[in-house]
Amino acid sequence: MTAGTAFSPGSALALAGHVALPDDLDGRAGGGLRAFLRDALDGARGPCPPLGEGRPLLLSGTYVTDPPFYGDGDIGQVAACGAVNELAAAGARPLGLSVSAVVEAGLPLRQVRRVADSVRDIAEAAGVVVLDVDARVVRAGEADQIYLHTAGLGVLPAGAGQETPPRAGDRLLVSAPLGGFGAHLLSARAGLGHEGVVSAECVPLAGLLEQVRGTGAGGALRAVRVVGRAGLVGALHAYAAGTGLGLRVEEVALPVHYEVRVALDELGVDPVHAATASCVCLVVAAEASDDVLAALRAHPYGRDAAVVGEVTPPGRHRVELALADGHTIPLGSAPEPPARLA
Repeated sequence: MTAGTAFSPGSALALAGHVALPDDLDGRAGGGLRAFLRDALDGARGPCPPLGEGRPLLLSGTYVTDPPFYGDGDIGQVAACGAVNELAAAGARPLGLSVSAVVEAGLPLRQVRRVADSVRDIAEAAGVVVLDVDARVVRAGEADQIYLHTAGLGVLPAGAGQETPPRAGDRLLVSAPLGGFGAHLLSARAGLGHEGVVSAECVPLAGLLEQVRGTGAGGALRAVRVVGRAGLVGALHAYAAGTGLGLRVEEVALPVHYEVRVALDELGVDPVHAATASCVCLVVAAEASDDVLAALRAHPYGRDAAVVGEVTPPGRHRVELALADGHTIPLGSAPEPPARLA
């Protein structure tokens, strides 16, 4: 238990420093935990900022990671970044987020505090306010330690959020190396040790995307998609489904750190299918791709950005991978990953 913090006998917070569940399940557990989280997030909480001109945008997400606490991050970091990055990818200026936690009885309070600290740190880095906090406690074994749900609030400037249809020849860019998040968590689960050299850090990308949109690309920026638990392939299939065109990525152009590739090879996971955090895929008109790439690389979170492929005319396969030997193979939709990821 945090030093100097006291709770009533009916609190959800046990004196042993673990989340406890009352026998009668009358809601006291969630109430005590809610108060604990609100206190932990006190410096980041506040009222909703003025929306100003533009249209409000509210996006929600549910986050489950296995394990929820890992080398250089935790589920709180994943959830807060997810809320901010989905808003930014949609063209909105993130303003605030709410956080709801489902926590197993018996989880050490230091772990709950760790999640709160991560949410606070990401909120401060992204310049957003934590608008509300809620919590519920369930019996041990019913929640895999902790689940989080977020709702992110942003504002869409005039004209934002309206995508321009893609054309054959448009370029595909990614803002960051692929697969590190999935490699870290899968290695941690399997006890392989790669997590010691592979980072799973999550970062907010609103500033990066604001910088890209400030290049004056305008209608040349066709779309932005978050690369998440289904990997690059999942993002590409989701985008291609509504366009009627094809997408081709070049194997040799994919940015994958050596340590990540080694880990994924041992795990039997292809980098294009591996869960990736803090990365977006951008569809950009060919004539603007160099400017957008330069804008990405000028930001600390985009220094490893790369052009990885292009939009193609309709063909037999919706998404294809051009191999280093010149052959092209179809990339099917990624199956549900073996690790539960953001």
